[in-house]
Amino acid sequence: MAPVEITSRVATVGIIVVSIMMGTVPIFARELTDGGMAPVAVVFYRNMAGFLVLGVFLRVTREKRRAFAWGLVMGVAMGLGWTSYVEALEVVPVATAAVLYMSYPIFAIVFAWVLFRDTPHPRALWGALVVIAAAVLALGPELDGAHNNKLLIMIAAPVSFGFAVAVVTSRLGSLKASERVVALSIGSMVGLGPLMLSLPSNEMIPGDMRAWFLVSGIGVTTGVVPQFIYSLVAPAVGAARAALAGAIELPTMFVVGWLVFEEPFTAARVVAGVLVMCVIAIVPSRPSPATAAVRRHRRLVPGRFH
Repeated sequence: MAPVEITSRVATVGIIVVSIMMGTVPIFARELTDGGMAPVAVVFYRNMAGFLVLGVFLRVTREKRRAFAWGLVMGVAMGLGWTSYVEALEVVPVATAAVLYMSYPIFAIVFAWVLFRDTPHPRALWGALVVIAAAVLALGPELDGAHNNKLLIMIAAPVSFGFAVAVVTSRLGSLKASERVVALSIGSMVGLGPLMLSLPSNEMIPGDMRAWFLVSGIGVTTGVVPQFIYSLVAPAVGAARAALAGAIELPTMFVVGWLVFEEPFTAARVVAGVLVMCVIAIVPSRPSPATAAVRRHRRLVPGRFH
């Protein structure tokens, strides 16, 4: 049976759905940290889900070892970025935490450019700048105050860096989607392991069935399922469009903050959401080299795939 080709439109819709799922992280994370679990433990369990569910399918052959090693390194960075994000959710509103990492599209575009020679389309660069501007607009008055600025800057850098690294793993073309997820999961667990071992048991281990339910929820709903879908579809559109389509998480978190945590839903945040959707509409896709090569081969040898 011929493999099904994922079109750019389908991939973009998949990334949007995944990003909406990821926008529910605060619902689980805040409940867990309010119950006494450390942010590093929340992230450790979230990423462990990918290993537990998909690790059984892992087959790292000799030709895949280099890409898998890159995935492990990227997993370490992603785990640290996620930990900063969950720590941010403890001390700032959900909307503010969402804004903290909205510079990650720029990082993702630059990483893909430098590491994988994926030259960005000019509209992608402009789109990333618009997303950052939308995030700043949405934050508005909360940027005032020197103390808050220092706090936000300290948290924003690792969050943005970690998320950007996760985006460019779609360029590890020799790995299957499940293998990319497992590489990130193992890398994250290894990177966070020493921090986990330094925690007291009451901050490391879920204390009751409700906590275990929340750990399972964040692992499945915001972890392994969206990670796998993202790894499957992102190569069809490229790192730049994947990062910018993922920015739909910004308005999603505004809605979560409003509905779940009773945060204000201001006109500025509505405008920011509209700007993000406009960026998604205008930024062109540019599939990864591996995906582009497969598409060219199918056009040259159509009979083999039908």
